[in-house]
Amino acid sequence: MAAGAGLVMGGGVAGKALSAVHDATGEGTYELFKKFKGNVLLLPGKYSGTVSALDLSVPETLAWYNYGRAGVDLPIPHHIAAMPSADPYKGFDFYQTMQPPGAPYVNENSPEWRDRGDFKMYKMRYDGSGTQNSISVVNDISATTGMALGVHVSIGVGPNAEKYVAFADGQKDMVLITTIDDDPKIVKAFRADYDPNARELTIQHIFPDASTGRFDYEGRKGMKTSHEAMLGEELMPADPTAVFVDAWTWHPKLPLGAILIRRHGCCVIVNTETWEPLALLSTAKGAPDHFELVRQQGTSWTYSIPSVLTPLHEAGFITSGEFFLACNNVLQNNIAVYRSEDPDPMKWKKEAFVEGFGDKYLPLHMGNVPDSRWVFFTIWARKPNNGFICKVDPKTWKVVAQWDTGPDPHTCDCTTDGKYITTVYSGNQSGQSGLVVIDADTDEIVARLPSPAGHHDHVVVPESWEGLKASRSTSV
Repeated sequence: MAAGAGLVMGGGVAGKALSAVHDATGEGTYELFKKFKGNVLLLPGKYSGTVSALDLSVPETLAWYNYGRAGVDLPIPHHIAAMPSADPYKGFDFYQTMQPPGAPYVNENSPEWRDRGDFKMYKMRYDGSGTQNSISVVNDISATTGMALGVHVSIGVGPNAEKYVAFADGQKDMVLITTIDDDPKIVKAFRADYDPNARELTIQHIFPDASTGRFDYEGRKGMKTSHEAMLGEELMPADPTAVFVDAWTWHPKLPLGAILIRRHGCCVIVNTETWEPLALLSTAKGAPDHFELVRQQGTSWTYSIPSVLTPLHEAGFITSGEFFLACNNVLQNNIAVYRSEDPDPMKWKKEAFVEGFGDKYLPLHMGNVPDSRWVFFTIWARKPNNGFICKVDPKTWKVVAQWDTGPDPHTCDCTTDGKYITTVYSGNQSGQSGLVVIDADTDEIVARLPSPAGHHDHVVVPESWEGLKASRSTSV
């Protein structure tokens, strides 16, 4: 009736007020945010059970989805990755992992939730083609494949672009690679186990049931530990075979991927054409560049790990592929720098370390820009210490700027033009939380937006497969 009568709302007709993309021209904040046109951010709310799509140029939430609608009892959205889209306002796909609420900060925040929630991986779709935007589930990948993993997700780039997406989990110590179809197909799966007596790590291919084509690892099946190792607790008592697999990251130029292993401070470099492990990087300062392969039998590779000088948590490649960086934490709190251009990862050597974080600040997440002129890191700390975000110069491997953005800082991700860094802080204790935008070159905090959702991750929707190299694919 209002539209038929030409009712005026906020200076425009009702039809315009209901448009899928808001025109903020003339509003008080227009000049501040218009520079971010084309940047849509996905913000999973770890304790709100939601994911929302934010148009940073207005700013406003374009759409949101509560995973309780997908049947998860008390959902905990964990990590996220977005497929490229030439026009994210019209639509894009993304992937979301889910973990049981027993996992995050369980000793501090949610012991009463241990028996609720679920491991899940979803392919999701944002649709902005009509007058009402929406987010929906495309595929419950955990149900489709029979393997449910709840930590990092990353989409293939470079030689692996338009092919694969990888999922990982540190309670089950498994990695799953699938196709990016709406009905995904299993490509390869890995499991990691540690023998504490022999001090050996085994990486093996695991296979779905031949009769069903599916695994039997849905829900809590396959768990080694009752909850994910909390930040900074990679050496916590647990199943002695547990290694706390963290993520899979993709080389931007070579057919290689890396399995990140938290507890033992190492990264398995895998050939993505044959899916064979080629090297086990030993990232600690004072350790050899690689741990030794002691035997290979069929689809199983065993490496000797005589000692662990430090765990790690997060690692990946800079956008150019020239360097592989690993965040060593808990014991050393430094960032190892490997030169990673050679197709043979056994030739990769540690060239430098980013240092100076002390004993209570842990290098955690890594963020890239398209031209690799800077690398950004989250330096996390337990309360009452806030932690901070820092900028590193890859020519000197020195910290050249840092920001105390807020308590419990998490991921860094660049805008599509590479001019700005977006970062979230969590508020996992129901305290301060929000999104901060930093000028990558002038170091000015140019915007701060509130959010009550408690973010552990976020991502900017990339505009192309090339742009995906600076997103949550090469680094986590």
